[in-house]
Amino acid sequence: MYCAYVTKIRNLRKHTNADRLLCGECFGNTVIVDLGTEPDQLGVYFPVDGKLGVEFAQKNDLLRRKDENGNPAGGYLDPEKRNIKALKLRGEKSDGLFLPISCMDGFIDTSLLKEGDTISVVNGITICEKYIPKRNRSGGSPGGGSRVRPQLYPELQRL
Repeated sequence: MYCAYVTKIRNLRKHTNADRLLCGECFGNTVIVDLGTEPDQLGVYFPVDGKLGVEFAQKNDLLRRKDENGNPAGGYLDPEKRNIKALKLRGEKSDGLFLPISCMDGFIDTSLLKEGDTISVVNGITICEKYIPKRNRSGGSPGGGSRVRPQLYPELQRL
């Protein structure tokens, strides 16, 4: 079962190739955060291979969208998939997503959350779940026919 973890970000350091980013660790995985993140700050860590709930992603402005002029206006997650995946940002890999504990405001009283708690559904609202990619149902070849040419392999001809 996929879940997010309430944890502290550890070993904060400057990003090697960006002035406004920091790198830290959650459960041994590197995550990239903004300069507003404090050392040992309590937050919520979403490991890779997860999917954020629609309401949670919208409230925290995580979904990619454009303004009336067609310019990017916020978020970076695909609005359909909402999946957390490993990203390389300016040469540094980020294995998951770390958000401050305030991201849970409006879903739960954040004073009740403590390090080590797990989160997936809060008060009936899905915060995160396992991401299962959609699979194409095609049979392989564009025409939907057999992959084996019967004239080359007569013993495999259909009955």
